[in-house]
Amino acid sequence: MAKNKDTISIVTINRTTENAFVLKGNEISNYELTKSSKSNEFYITYIPYKDIVTTTVEISRTTPEEEINDAIVIKTYEDLGLDAADDYKITYNESPTGSNDSKFYNVFVVNNAILNGELSSIASLTHYIDYVAQAPFLMSALYKRNILVSDGVDCFIYLQKDDAFLVVYQNGEYFESRSLRYNLKYLCDKFSEATGNKIDEQSFYKMLSTEGINLENPIERDHLIQLFDDIFFYLGDIINSINKIHGLNIQNIYFSSDIGHIIGVEAFIEDRLGLIAKNFDFTIAINSKDFNITQLDVLMMLTAQSYISDKNDDYNYSNFLRPPPLFQRNSGKLILAVLAGLVVSSAYPAYQYAYGMYNQSLTEAKTEEFNAKNAEADKIKATLSALQKNIDEIKVLSSKENELLGGRKTLLGTMHDKKMNYPMKSVAIYNMSNMINDKEGKMNAIIGKDNNLTFSVRTDTEKKMTELLKNISNTKGYSVSTKSIVLDENNHTVAYESNISVEVE
Repeated sequence: MAKNKDTISIVTINRTTENAFVLKGNEISNYELTKSSKSNEFYITYIPYKDIVTTTVEISRTTPEEEINDAIVIKTYEDLGLDAADDYKITYNESPTGSNDSKFYNVFVVNNAILNGELSSIASLTHYIDYVAQAPFLMSALYKRNILVSDGVDCFIYLQKDDAFLVVYQNGEYFESRSLRYNLKYLCDKFSEATGNKIDEQSFYKMLSTEGINLENPIERDHLIQLFDDIFFYLGDIINSINKIHGLNIQNIYFSSDIGHIIGVEAFIEDRLGLIAKNFDFTIAINSKDFNITQLDVLMMLTAQSYISDKNDDYNYSNFLRPPPLFQRNSGKLILAVLAGLVVSSAYPAYQYAYGMYNQSLTEAKTEEFNAKNAEADKIKATLSALQKNIDEIKVLSSKENELLGGRKTLLGTMHDKKMNYPMKSVAIYNMSNMINDKEGKMNAIIGKDNNLTFSVRTDTEKKMTELLKNISNTKGYSVSTKSIVLDENNHTVAYESNISVEVE
């Protein structure tokens, strides 16, 4: 908005109470939407907590920053079972309760049917809605406007006719919120049920706002006290749960409702919860007491003041914003372009000269840049060529080394084969002696040459000689070479003789 913040009138529109107020300076008054002036008024309303769906989403810290939004939206649809056919507005903020591996995000979901449908009736009268807040975020204005100190843990409990919620703030920042079942209508129904007398809602609200919990009628008082006992037992469970899960220490309780302060509730906060009861009765105008204004109306005014100062749209749910100033719109940009064209056409020669100089300067700069890049490219090419030459030389050396390695492998294989398959000479002589003795033969001579041993052997029968030769041939590592078996009848003795050659290492 273009107006100075001191001249802007803030108009709050409370859809729950159906009241509208305008804040001018430090005074408020009732406001008629049908008479809105639009130009110098700031319109703000809020989304009740019952229209907001909340959840907490865990995202791994390794998720890239640009993928976090998509990851949160997808996980929110999965966790809440949202209908993909519906359109939702999803916002989130990071919770301080993260771990080493994960981040946790508070997620808030509002169906766009509410934003576009239910708020359109307001926009039809005001044309614009400058800010649409979420109910649990209204309390943040108390810290931004320095009304409350941003230190410690505060809990706000607020009851409306058909809605109720609890909000926790830590060090001035939203931490967590919960929906409550004990709204004002629920209290009225339970009170009627307990007393056995049906009481209309307006009478009950008036009685509660004027007399508080300590009613004059003792029977009704006992029933109402019992009812508030149940409420604060229920609230105690929720607060203890939040403290335990997150390791918090909620210190202060602010309790209020659309019917105003309920007398006697402080005793329940301090006695039943053991916490400090704080006054949830903030004022913004000198004449606030003259109007039936709720604390949410006051918080909307504070939120509007904060927004006018910082223009932070992070939690602004309005789909009916004012258009930007003329020269920030496309049409305004077109007008600026046309005006610029007129200026250029009226100073065409100067433009041509200046543009020519600019192009010349740009060309020179680009030429210099190209030459530098080209020189750098030549250096890179030379480096690559040298590297390729080194690679080729290494390939040649590698080939030679592979050949040498292959020869060594062949030599080692041959040596291994000989060691495994050919006995040494001493072993061969020993083994031959044993085999000759087994056949009752006689070794006449041993002749060694290179890798061959020739044994001159004699047996008394041809059969023994044949068996001996066969045994030697069947022995691993021996290769027998004999040309003949000779019958020797000299000295009147019959004997068979043969020269047996054995190849050894």
